[in-house]
Amino acid sequence: MNPELRELADAYARALENYLAGRGEAALQDAYELGRTTLAKGLGVLDVATIRQRVLLKCLMRAPTMKEGTRILRMAHKLFVESLLPFEMSHRRVQEVNTALRESEQRYRNLVDTARDVIYTLSIDGKIKSLNPVFETITGWLRDEWIGKEFSPLVHPDDLPRATTLLQVVLAGRVPPTFELRVRSKSGAYIPGEFTATPQTQDGRIVGVLGVARDITDRKRAEEALRGLNEALEEEIKRIAHALHDEAGQLLASVHIGLAEVARDLPPHTSRRLDDVRGLLTKIEEQLRHLSHELRPTILDDLGLHPAIEFLADGVSRRTGLQITVEGVPGKRVPAPTETALYRIVQEALTNVTKHAQASRVTIRFARDGRLLRCSIRDNGTGFDVLAVQARRGARGLGLIGIQERLNAVGGTLNVASIPGSGAELIISVPVEAGGADADSPRR
Repeated sequence: MNPELRELADAYARALENYLAGRGEAALQDAYELGRTTLAKGLGVLDVATIRQRVLLKCLMRAPTMKEGTRILRMAHKLFVESLLPFEMSHRRVQEVNTALRESEQRYRNLVDTARDVIYTLSIDGKIKSLNPVFETITGWLRDEWIGKEFSPLVHPDDLPRATTLLQVVLAGRVPPTFELRVRSKSGAYIPGEFTATPQTQDGRIVGVLGVARDITDRKRAEEALRGLNEALEEEIKRIAHALHDEAGQLLASVHIGLAEVARDLPPHTSRRLDDVRGLLTKIEEQLRHLSHELRPTILDDLGLHPAIEFLADGVSRRTGLQITVEGVPGKRVPAPTETALYRIVQEALTNVTKHAQASRVTIRFARDGRLLRCSIRDNGTGFDVLAVQARRGARGLGLIGIQERLNAVGGTLNVASIPGSGAELIISVPVEAGGADADSPRR
């Protein structure tokens, strides 16, 4: 017997002797603690049984009578049962944990198998380890056709460099923002997908990637339809702006000429009264010109977003008294739909500030961050409860739904930060092309 078992055997012998001597509960408690110690040392029931057998034989050999031997056997049995209680309790706990684990695994499997999104895992070398059944429904591929194979042939060639980079980001232990990739279906068509990916760990070590992919075909179609609607709306706005600037301007010019002819035939004091009317007409003409430019500024097409925003800010400031500052520059020209969307969003935001914020200052700030253009619109007004406003159907009165819809059409995002009494800030991010013409280059 090794020293560890010998030490436990001595403790068991003392507990049995105390129990035989009438120490009752105290001896039973010693046996229970002995069982816990044995369990903690990683020993098993057979080890306890071996110790008990050795100690019992020694006690029986010293028994003077058969009656005393019977008593020793009976009491040794009770002590042995008490020493096994920790093992029984541990066994029950293990059974409960295993049952809970099996139930949890079943719930997880049911969740994965019935999910409407593709749930997948990748190994650290980019091979597909698992796919849930919805992968077959969405792509037409059988899962067995891809398990154990590289994921790269499933990704659109233009998206593959980004996918590879993001895989390395996740394997480095970071969680990238939601990203989009096009996935090849069995028919050869590409399905737009929205992906999230996180590191998969085991024993504190990253062993792969756990990801979720959502088919966003319907969203892309809706965005395309919305983009077409916005373009048609912009054309109509352009027509109205042209009518205001040219047709109304021509009418006002004709009125000026007519008044000048009438003034020549009137006495000087009456002619001066007509000068006042002509002054009012001049102001109306100036207002119409500003309104037509704000509806569809030619400066947006000719010079770009920054000059157009400055022109817009100047016009709003003149009409409302707001102090509006434009900081930063958008950098190189972005696609025309994106420029138009940002112009309309800033226009809507300034309208909101004028109507609701009771502000005296507004700061519009542009910043370029790689493939993203960020625009912040901050005021020092009364602010509002963001959650309460977003909970209201349609966010009436603040135009946030219209802003979000314009951003959806160009793949942008909107964040709103505000506290009642502390002003509000809209933070807009839109994807932009890496290249392009300079910011002051006109569009042809």
